[in-house]
Amino acid sequence: MTLLRDAAFGLRLLRRNPGSTLVAVLTLALGIGATTAMFSVIYATWLAPLPYRDAERLVMVWSRFEGRRESVSQADFVDWRRRATVFEDLNAWNGREVNLSVDGRPERITAGPGTPGFLPMLGYGHPLALGRAFVEEEGTPGREHVVVLTHRLWQQRFGGDPAIVGKAIRINQEPYTVVGVLGKGPADENMNRLWLPLALDPQQNRTWRWMLVMGRLKPGVTLAHANQEMALVAQGLAEEYPVTNAKWTISVEPFRNNFVAGETKTALWLLLGAVGFVLLIACTNVANLLLARGTTRQRELALRSSLGATRGVVVRQFLTESVVLSLVGGAIGVALAYGLVDAIVALLPPFTLPTEADIRLNVPVLLFTLAACTLSGILFGCAPAWQAARSDANATLKGAGRALSGGHEGLRRALVVVEFGLALSLLCGGGLALQSFLTLVRTDLGVRTERVLTFSLPLSEGREYSPEQASAFYRVLLDRVTALPGVSRASVSTGIPLRWMNGTRVAVAGEAMEPDKRPRAAFNSVTPEFYETLGMRIVRGRAFTERDRAGSEPVAIVNESFVARVLHGADPLTRRVVVEEDVPGRQDSVMVERQIVGVYADVRTGGPQNPVEPQIDVPFWQSPVPWSAVVVRTTMDPAVLQPSLAAVITSLDPDLPMGNTKTLEQVVRERLASDRFNVALFTSFAAVALVLAAVGIYGVMAFTVAQRAREIGLRMALGARRADVMSAVVREGMTTAAGGALLGSVGAYVVAQAMRGVLPRLGEPSATAFVLVAATLLASALVACLVPAWRAASIDPMVALRQE
Repeated sequence: MTLLRDAAFGLRLLRRNPGSTLVAVLTLALGIGATTAMFSVIYATWLAPLPYRDAERLVMVWSRFEGRRESVSQADFVDWRRRATVFEDLNAWNGREVNLSVDGRPERITAGPGTPGFLPMLGYGHPLALGRAFVEEEGTPGREHVVVLTHRLWQQRFGGDPAIVGKAIRINQEPYTVVGVLGKGPADENMNRLWLPLALDPQQNRTWRWMLVMGRLKPGVTLAHANQEMALVAQGLAEEYPVTNAKWTISVEPFRNNFVAGETKTALWLLLGAVGFVLLIACTNVANLLLARGTTRQRELALRSSLGATRGVVVRQFLTESVVLSLVGGAIGVALAYGLVDAIVALLPPFTLPTEADIRLNVPVLLFTLAACTLSGILFGCAPAWQAARSDANATLKGAGRALSGGHEGLRRALVVVEFGLALSLLCGGGLALQSFLTLVRTDLGVRTERVLTFSLPLSEGREYSPEQASAFYRVLLDRVTALPGVSRASVSTGIPLRWMNGTRVAVAGEAMEPDKRPRAAFNSVTPEFYETLGMRIVRGRAFTERDRAGSEPVAIVNESFVARVLHGADPLTRRVVVEEDVPGRQDSVMVERQIVGVYADVRTGGPQNPVEPQIDVPFWQSPVPWSAVVVRTTMDPAVLQPSLAAVITSLDPDLPMGNTKTLEQVVRERLASDRFNVALFTSFAAVALVLAAVGIYGVMAFTVAQRAREIGLRMALGARRADVMSAVVREGMTTAAGGALLGSVGAYVVAQAMRGVLPRLGEPSATAFVLVAATLLASALVACLVPAWRAASIDPMVALRQE
């Protein structure tokens, strides 16, 4: 009852001071709203229960080579299943793109081939909306032409047809029977829009590692026990298959967040720390406001003390008032957090977080907000409570408490120093994020991205194409595409810079080297028009020509990094290289010796964030494959030409869709999406911190001027000029701000070191950048001090001297 009475009294005080209450509530709402929104991301990623059956026992099982995490070969997976005893269930899956044709409308979508037990292991099959999951027999070659649809695909492409089970649909130009439809739920958020049975072939080459393996541990089995047993399994396979499995190990890891990049995890925690800084700055502001209000309540507190109120009662009253104020701000902050969560979800790049991460304001998040409000109220209420508890009731009642300086000014200034230190640290983080992003935007990619359309066009899905047939198809395609109005150039390649690129192993001809020691390089098979279409520069030798075709001398073109790191600076035009290449219809690769005929300027194939890797290109007409892509340079908006390109493809094959159609400018924007997300949030929080810091120092100086009105009036009556008064107030405020800037320089250094692991190509933060950030903060402080200084200089000495 006592707490309720104190809370009611606190609410009456808030209503009596609407101006200061509104400032405090809005300040807290900003801090608590931002903190709640970021915590909703953290909760969804790390703390929320996973929507899978027995999720705590789900694990990923990886092959490892020299510490690197790698995919798994089919033969190894079969052996793991047979030899391991720690798993209740062990399944494999992967992602692939397929051509889905519905009512004559082909579409390129992502499918998930998985072993028959994969969907039930996750709980996707409990319950199904229609039909059943795969049975064990459908995981064998020849019986895998069945499909399970996700609920969303069933609704979007099949109109929610309740009779879909048992019907045949066309996938990769072949009929597949629908056996089930998954229930509405987490499977709809997965990138795989349908599921196919993964037919295992134990005779698969052990060197082809392409599968992902997930398991469920038996009850009571720990990760340490599982890793110990799998280490023995790996050792046995290495002894039995030394050529393919020597030096390969196995690791068992928790499934939760297993695919979240390390820099993403660090960035999220840094962002939560950033909003924590905003909340602390907000609390410091409110503490200063309450300190000022407490100064005006000295007589009230003295009367209460004289009537028997103990210091404990006074402290409890002040803390209760602070918590009530914090809860009111928190309520508005929750409303603000709803909008912030939507903004964060909109800015967050797709698949940055696990698909099961449901970012929203739920009960656990709101409980966190309640706890944050309570702790914040106690935090910013401590200073005024301490001030109230130390007040001298007798001196106040006798009139001695009416000090010219208003009392406890040192504590308020100390809080402003802390506030400015936090703000400078956060501004430094925002500045570094912006600096890194601008560096990436200005990075020379090595290609011209304007008016370039790219799309995949693999022919091999569901059909057998010989190299000759693939070559003939793509030649006809290029002829028809380049004949379209608005197309200036077009090319075919197996990879596209900035989008995707295959890798291979290479060796310099004449140099003996073990196969697993050969250097890796990005590999691309391209038509002669490729370099001009993308605006790539040949810096030595020549580009490919139509004479580089099947039957002619095998040739290759490499990038500058290949020359430096593989050829060690030797003259490339005098060197031959041995390239490991895939051949259609063969499971194993072949080694082809090629003469280097040209060198092109480095291209940032992996995007502006990643370093340039060695790359080797070969003529497409010497190595035609049916899994290729098309690059088209246009003289107009590429989107305008997309229907015409689709019509050309349909005329050649009505079941063949354009897949992953994007302009290169879109690709670059997507590559920078994660960095754009970081810079947007960091700079937004930094801007809020800047405003709060400016408001904080304005509040302190305005209150100081109001409390010292008689002193200022006396000085002006004795001859002080207005300029002197303004200078004194500004100097006092800027001295406080400068102290905060000095404190913040330490925090800025710590923030800079923490962010170097998140921001690509940041390097050592420059002193110039730090000076600019500090100058921005001090400039805001100067502006905030000018208004109170002007008011101080405008005080009428006679009016001020007549004040009580």
